[in-house]
Amino acid sequence: MYEINFEIPAFLLSLLCFVYCVTAKHRQYIPPKTIKNRLLSQHYVFLLMLVTNMLSSLSSVVGVYLTSATFEGVGVWQYLFHAFYFIFHTTLSVTFTLYIMNVTGTGVNWKRRSYVLFSLPYIASELLVLTNSFTKWAFYMDENLVYHRGTLMPLLYAIGVFYLALGTFFFFKNKKAISRVDSIAVGAFIIIATIGIIVQAVISAFLVELFSEALACLVLMIVLEEKSGHMDITTGLLNRVAFADNNRRMMISGQEYCIVLVKLTELDKFIKKFGGREADAFLIGVAEFLVKESGVVDVYCYRREAFAVTFKGAATSEAQAFVDKVLDRFNKEWAAGSMQIKAEAVVSLIRVPEDIGSFSELENLVSSNYKKKKGGSYFVPIEEIRELTKQGFYETALKKAIAENKLMLKYQPIWSVEEQKTVSCEALLRVDCDELRDISPEVYIPIAEKTGLIKDIGLFVFEEVCRFLKNERIKNSGIKYVELNLSVFQFMYDDLFDRFENIRKNYDIDAEMINLEITETALASDEQIVIKTLGRFYDLGYSLSLDDFGTGYSNLIRMVGSRYKNIKIDKSILWNITRNGSDPKVLKNLVGFIKSLGFDIIQEGVETKEQLELVKSCGCDFAQGYYFSVPIPENEFVGYMKSE
Repeated sequence: MYEINFEIPAFLLSLLCFVYCVTAKHRQYIPPKTIKNRLLSQHYVFLLMLVTNMLSSLSSVVGVYLTSATFEGVGVWQYLFHAFYFIFHTTLSVTFTLYIMNVTGTGVNWKRRSYVLFSLPYIASELLVLTNSFTKWAFYMDENLVYHRGTLMPLLYAIGVFYLALGTFFFFKNKKAISRVDSIAVGAFIIIATIGIIVQAVISAFLVELFSEALACLVLMIVLEEKSGHMDITTGLLNRVAFADNNRRMMISGQEYCIVLVKLTELDKFIKKFGGREADAFLIGVAEFLVKESGVVDVYCYRREAFAVTFKGAATSEAQAFVDKVLDRFNKEWAAGSMQIKAEAVVSLIRVPEDIGSFSELENLVSSNYKKKKGGSYFVPIEEIRELTKQGFYETALKKAIAENKLMLKYQPIWSVEEQKTVSCEALLRVDCDELRDISPEVYIPIAEKTGLIKDIGLFVFEEVCRFLKNERIKNSGIKYVELNLSVFQFMYDDLFDRFENIRKNYDIDAEMINLEITETALASDEQIVIKTLGRFYDLGYSLSLDDFGTGYSNLIRMVGSRYKNIKIDKSILWNITRNGSDPKVLKNLVGFIKSLGFDIIQEGVETKEQLELVKSCGCDFAQGYYFSVPIPENEFVGYMKSE
């Protein structure tokens, strides 16, 4: 006689878990629209697993009960419920495997052929049961209504074991894609379910398999499914923690998918004007729209004003269509409590892994503070957000480098054509940290200028140059002066002159040992302030140079009567001649004109002997570039001067 004392608890436990999952107040769950999205939804497959366990348990309980019934036609009902049991029980093993695949990220990018091959054993088992009334291959009832196993019954069990083994394989293969706690929960599920299968296989009358599987589902619900800390309280959507966990898992398992980002641009203003209650009502409305229109369950509120929707699989067209729906919706009014409001949003589309290569990069993208460039709601290309993210990353790295004293100077020789030796050098800023070590200063200096970090950087550079000049080895090397660049943004600070002078006096450095370089672009930005401050430096004995001459901002009127010691010709002019075959007369005539005004000329970008000979023939006074040396640290520069 079969023992059903565990089948009834299995049904009740599965029912309890199912009811809790779909009715718990903190969970907002709308089933995905398509079969594909349902199969790719971890929570939906979990519910399906609970339902099949309930139906299997119910079929088993009723089937065993009917074995002792005596009413007319009981044999037909016995047969039906036995058949139902096998139909649902085989489905249970498939849903288990699908659940493991969703948890670990396996199979999201499978082609249709892969899903067909995956389904074939399940289809075969179901056909075996559905045709059993004719074949008697799975089971049969004798004339005394006694249940007997058919010749192919082992095949049904083998298929169930196959899916269980397949799910276990996927779990161990991609275990690194999930957290340690989730990994333990899935492992516990496999162990508990396996114990029940073994016990029932050994003692066929002892029906504990379904109860063990229901108990295993309870473990999954508590650990994986019931994550109140992963839910946003206001909207009922998944929060930033869930966003991080799920995307990290999908990236580790190598999935292809799309993320649509929706950022509300004026939420703070709305809250200040109308209050928090109306704002919450508005956010709930946006959340409901995103869930309903996307047809997926992976909808996140990762910040109060920002949402993300994940489309699994290579679903770029589906995601793009959703972007259009969102933009169209934001062109209409939203309900916010008793009010109707017009809200604005910016929307972006990220393809993984085409657009990003790591979770940290994704986190930077979704965390970037994008500032609107025009009114209304519109689409923002990922390239635009990435550029903004890079700037934020570099700004953070630069601040950290300044705080940790990771700034340093390198020095590049300036060679005299007349004296045939190095007579001065240019001090060039470098940042000695992992994030910026290999990044050109042309990238992070503009960021420093915009953020105000240039003030601290400028003071560091000036003091380092003074300390460099104080070095006895430098004094004896034949260096006449050191050039350093000034940014136009440094002139915005009224104390620039006084701070520089205090540093110079502390090191007791002659002002004539320092040459201040200013670019043409700086002069064009705020000429009067720059010229006035430079005049104060000049009067104290500093020498001045005009850097990057010829880059497109040239104003010859500024040069006439100016106090520059040197004019630096931009390297692009020299390179256009030697690399692109431009006429050398361009450089020669330019040099002749500048020299007629009484200025010395430094040609930048000299990298080959051919270029040096051209520079000489055109009449330049000095040359600077990689032909002589790349920018080098202080100790190496001293050695360079000795070797020269």
